[in-house]
Amino acid sequence: MLPIRYVAGPSTVGERPVVMVDGSFGGAPSGGLHLAHWPGNRTPPELRRDLSTEIAFAFLDLDATRREELTRGCEALVLNHYDTDGVCALLVLSRPEVARPHRSLLHEIAASGDFFEVRSDRAFAADMALQDLGRRWSGEREGLILAALDLLAALLVDDRAAPEGWCAALDRLHLDRAALAGAAFDDLVYMDLGVWSATLAAPDAPPFDPGRHAFLGSGRHDRALVMGSGPRGTSARFVVGTRSFFDLVSRPASGRPDLAALAELLNGLEGDHPGSHCWRHQPESGATPELWFGSEDLHLYAEHAGDALGWSRLDPLEIKRHVLDAVRNAWVLPDDDDEADGDEDIFDV
Repeated sequence: MLPIRYVAGPSTVGERPVVMVDGSFGGAPSGGLHLAHWPGNRTPPELRRDLSTEIAFAFLDLDATRREELTRGCEALVLNHYDTDGVCALLVLSRPEVARPHRSLLHEIAASGDFFEVRSDRAFAADMALQDLGRRWSGEREGLILAALDLLAALLVDDRAAPEGWCAALDRLHLDRAALAGAAFDDLVYMDLGVWSATLAAPDAPPFDPGRHAFLGSGRHDRALVMGSGPRGTSARFVVGTRSFFDLVSRPASGRPDLAALAELLNGLEGDHPGSHCWRHQPESGATPELWFGSEDLHLYAEHAGDALGWSRLDPLEIKRHVLDAVRNAWVLPDDDDEADGDEDIFDV
């Protein structure tokens, strides 16, 4: 069995061939093996899947001769970041006898981590337990990886094998789902977008802030616009999911809206606003960026926006219209100019 290594950031893996598990690949040696769905991967075509955990299982499914051929010369299993899909994939590769009986559940847990998709409450709880471990860990990263593998192995057998950090997250998920169920919903499947608009009647109502696993949990949309309209104005989050970032095989990537241009447009319509609140955005090159109205302290991949959300003066319908325009402008059209070739009659149907 290959040893497990954690490297800091996307590079610094050294010159010797390794098995890159999940993650990105700047500075990686040209040899070795990629088992990952991140952009820039060199995963063998026969193994490509939507999640790195699925890729790891596909590798296990190969006969021993082919596995040996693909890993020849490799000196380690390498992770360059800590997340749920990476830990699941590493468990598959390092402890296959533990992982094999729980293949479907591991796929579900990985999807919760990388796609914010909730295929089961148990999978969501395991994802939250792994994330909670990462937040609490204060030691070396390789120690965190080994602790996470032990925790995940225990969770596959007993879903209450983790500290109680996941319980509050699961309770909040149920509340978030109920809040979304009470909002108006536009299911814009053709735009890969879901839009929720809640009416907040109470004068002191907080901004409408359900979590990512609630509004992206069905896996139906790669984008979500979540708004709440109340006496103090409109709260809004526009989230672009990871399915337009990772190298997927099940669906083509949707074009990503220009969040910087959209924020500039909305700020122009907003006018001067008291305090530090305005339309803000994260870099659209990231795995799952978002645009929101409020303060600047919204960290990447935030489940809830919390205190970062503020109240816009803009009407929800106006916000929605400009978001839809941004999505349309980014839409990837088929490579067809509708011009006839030679004596072709394009109207002959």
